[in-house]
Amino acid sequence: MPARDIYTGHDARNRLLRGANKIARAVSVTYGPGGRTCIMDRMAGLLATKDGVTVAREVDLPDHTENQGCQVLKNACIKVNDEVGDGTTTVAVVTDALLTEGHKVISTGVDPGGLVRGMYAARDKVVKVIRGMSNVITSQSELERVAALASNGDVDIATNLADACMAVGKEGTVIIEDGVGLGTTLEFKEGMEIEQGPCSPSFLGDKLERIINKPLVAVIHGRLRSLDDVQDLMETASQWPNNGLVVFCLIAESEALATMTVNDTKGVMKCVAIGAPGVQFRKVDYLEDLAAMSGATMVDANAGMNHRKWDPEWFGSLHQIIIKPRSTVMTSLPEAQDFIQDRMTVLRAQEDSCVSDYDRDRIKERLAKLAGSMAILKIGGATEIAMKERRARVEDALGAVRAALRSGVVPGGGIAYLRSTNCLPARKLTERKTPEDYGEFILCQALMKPLEIIANNIGEEGKVVVYNVMNKWDGVDCGSGDWVGWDALTGTYRDLSDDPLIMDPTDVVVAVINAAVSVAGTLLNAETAIVLQKDDK
Repeated sequence: MPARDIYTGHDARNRLLRGANKIARAVSVTYGPGGRTCIMDRMAGLLATKDGVTVAREVDLPDHTENQGCQVLKNACIKVNDEVGDGTTTVAVVTDALLTEGHKVISTGVDPGGLVRGMYAARDKVVKVIRGMSNVITSQSELERVAALASNGDVDIATNLADACMAVGKEGTVIIEDGVGLGTTLEFKEGMEIEQGPCSPSFLGDKLERIINKPLVAVIHGRLRSLDDVQDLMETASQWPNNGLVVFCLIAESEALATMTVNDTKGVMKCVAIGAPGVQFRKVDYLEDLAAMSGATMVDANAGMNHRKWDPEWFGSLHQIIIKPRSTVMTSLPEAQDFIQDRMTVLRAQEDSCVSDYDRDRIKERLAKLAGSMAILKIGGATEIAMKERRARVEDALGAVRAALRSGVVPGGGIAYLRSTNCLPARKLTERKTPEDYGEFILCQALMKPLEIIANNIGEEGKVVVYNVMNKWDGVDCGSGDWVGWDALTGTYRDLSDDPLIMDPTDVVVAVINAAVSVAGTLLNAETAIVLQKDDK
């Protein structure tokens, strides 16, 4: 086995701290409305971005011990971005402050275990205060403001995102794609759309699309090949000759397909066969979605069901289906809503337990299709680098908007973090007597950093801005004073709940604090680092 180096005590913590500091400094330059651009040399080419999580993903350090500290913080940043879609840069800023202050305190002889326990206890108090500060989103203008702040003030992105999210609602989904041109375009799709046309062009005849109202729907997990596979099905469906029949299956071919096309062409029994979308091992998932959409029963031989002996109870129905050569759009009946909601509950559970980003994205698309509402936001740019940079900011803003719709908003611009420290007595202590007091104190100091870094990046003196904001709260009733802070765009002190609004999603703020305290607790409590020896080659 390859040899290892072992570092202990102060030496280990110091090396881990240096690694976390390096990634935090790289990410924090993108913070706030005055955030700067980071240019990265990647295998796929140069990339310029203001997106914190994109910067974090690219950082790996040559020193193995420093890289351990770097990777712990990097993973926390990515996890917060995956969970709430925003807050990556703030995690780096707050964690860096916790580590820097905590390392100083531990170097004086304070017990790291007690310090970490104090941080966790203080975190719980702070999160409770922030939840109490939260306000519900009530208008599209508030959503636009959340999106504008998350996208570094891009009004075009903010307007389109707010339009999309208000249109599709909480259950709908916004999909981000690369576009053409310089601007941002927004498209809406109603109903459930699958990227699959009929099994044979004969079902369309000489038309570009076919519309069937109130069709019977059969969903079969199997291949339809022989006459026996469709004979009883079509005879049963003929009891409702005015409805027409739509069959979703893995594939219809040979004699079965010929039988259906002849019956449809001659008008004996109007019917269409449509193959399941997706790759082979995912087709059954889409068939289950289609069954829920139509209120049908998916007929599966593995469940002891035989589609050659068709039961009329297995039929479902749709309000309307529009069939095109390469796609199909369906609109559900009101009676199917319970089936759809049950299916969406199952998919959400699968999304929560999903470990693959690709699989999670596919589940989100299926959820959007089942909800019957989807918006597609196409991002343009003058160059490919500019387009990728804009797209990264759109993804951040979308995460912030979704979190705001889900959990409400709190004061933005670092004010919620700063305001929450009022609940911690250790902030005002001149003499801290226990390690737990020190843990509470360094969390107070760290939660002042977001506002300080925002001010520094805009060219102001951050510590002075923090001091002035805290003075503004003296003698102000808690309530109206919750939103008094500093507006980085205008350089003024004002009530941030007045127009223009400055706010952060509550879930993002809470996720940031939880992640930062978790990373700091891990690294400050570390006593030994064991790493591979550096290979000079």
